[in-house]
Amino acid sequence: MAKNLFEVVQSLFIPFLMLGVVCASAARFEREKIFQNLWHWFWKSLIAAAVIVLLVSFLREKRLIKYNQINNIRLLSASIIFGLGYLVLTCLNFIRRPVFLAFSGLLFITCQLLYTVPPVFALPFHFLGMYDTYFSTMYLAKCTAYLFGWILAILTAWAVFKILSRSSEKVNSLVFASLYLVNTFISFVAIIGIINSYYRRKIKIPSGLRKSLPELITAENLVFFLAVIVILVLALLFFIYYTKIHGEYTNPAEHRKLKAFSRSNRRLAVFTLFLCILVWLDMTVIKKIANTVVELSPSEEFQIEGNEIFIPLEQVSDGHLHRFTWTNDEGKGIRFIIVQKKGTSFGVGFDACDVCGDVGYYERKDEVVCNRCDVVMNKSTIGLKGGCNPVPLFSRIENGGIIILTDDLQKEAHRFKN
Repeated sequence: MAKNLFEVVQSLFIPFLMLGVVCASAARFEREKIFQNLWHWFWKSLIAAAVIVLLVSFLREKRLIKYNQINNIRLLSASIIFGLGYLVLTCLNFIRRPVFLAFSGLLFITCQLLYTVPPVFALPFHFLGMYDTYFSTMYLAKCTAYLFGWILAILTAWAVFKILSRSSEKVNSLVFASLYLVNTFISFVAIIGIINSYYRRKIKIPSGLRKSLPELITAENLVFFLAVIVILVLALLFFIYYTKIHGEYTNPAEHRKLKAFSRSNRRLAVFTLFLCILVWLDMTVIKKIANTVVELSPSEEFQIEGNEIFIPLEQVSDGHLHRFTWTNDEGKGIRFIIVQKKGTSFGVGFDACDVCGDVGYYERKDEVVCNRCDVVMNKSTIGLKGGCNPVPLFSRIENGGIIILTDDLQKEAHRFKN
C-alpha cells in the first residue's frame, strides 16, 4: 500500500506542478479580449492532449502499440527542449509571444504527461496477486493508496494554479524557472539511467558519468525536495502578502469584498501548505516504509567442478523459489535463482533486474515478487528478458541436473554490489 502511494506521488507531483504553472500563465489570456480565442484554443488542446495521453496509456497496457525505452529518451529530450523554449519566451516581451508561449507550453506538458502517466496508469493492473480477488482487502487497500496519490498530485497542481493565477507574471516565471531546473535534472538522470540499462552498447556515455549514476540518483531524490520547498515558499509568501488588504475601496461593501478576497487567499495558502506537508511526509515516512525490503532467503548449496555449477533437478522441482550464490575471485557474491515452471521446465535468472538492481526476489505464497517495486512475476516469463523479470541466465539440463557456467555468472558481476 505504501509503495503504491509513494510511486504515484513521486511520478506525478512535479509534472502536475508544471501543468498548474503553465495553465496559470495561459489563464492570463482570458483577461485580454484580443487573446480570448487563444485561451479557448489552449484549453481545448489541453483536453485533447489529456485524452491522447490516456488512450496511449491504455493501448500500452494492452500491448496494442509497440513501445520501448528509446521512446522515453525522446520524450524526455523533447520536454527539456520545449520547456527551455517556454522559459525563454516567458522572459521575452514581444507582440506574438502569447501564441508561441501557449504552443510551447502545451508541447512541454504533453511530453511530460506521455512519459509519466502511462506507467502510473498501468499500476492497478498489476495489483492483483495470484490468490487475491478484486474485492480482497489487499487489492482495495492498494487501490485506495493509488487514488489518494492521484488526488494529492491533482489538488497540489490546482492549488498552485489558483495561487499563480492571482500572482504577478514575474512570480509565475520565477516559479516555472525553478521547477524547470529541478525537472531537467531529474529528466537528465532518467535518460542516463535508461541508456545505462538498455542501450549501453549502442549509445556510449562517459565512464565517469556511468560510475557516478548512483550518486546522481541520490542527488535526484534531494532535488525533488527543492520542488516541494519552492511551493512551500510560494504559499508562505502568498499568505503573508494577503495578511493585509490590497486595493482601494470607496464604501463598506467594497471593503468587505476585499477582506473576503484576502481571507480566501490566506485559506488557499494554508491549504497549499498542508498539501506540501503531505507530499513531504510521503517522500520521507511513506518512502521509508515503501522501501523496506524483505530479508532474502538464505542461499542453497550446489556442486561445482571446474567452471560448471551442477544443481540436481530434485533440489528445485518443488515449484518454490531457490536462491544460490557463487563467489568470484574478487570475493563478490553473484546470486541467481531457479524456479520450476511446468513439468521439467525451469526459469533460471540472476537475482537482479534491469529496473530495480540487485534487491532480489522473494516468495509470497506461490508468487515470485520483486523486493523493491512489489511487482509479481509471471513464472512462465522467468528466464526471459524484459520489465522487472530477473536478468536471464543461460543454463542447460544434463545428467539429471541444471548446469550453469561460472563464466556466464562473471559476465554479470557488475550488477551486484558485494
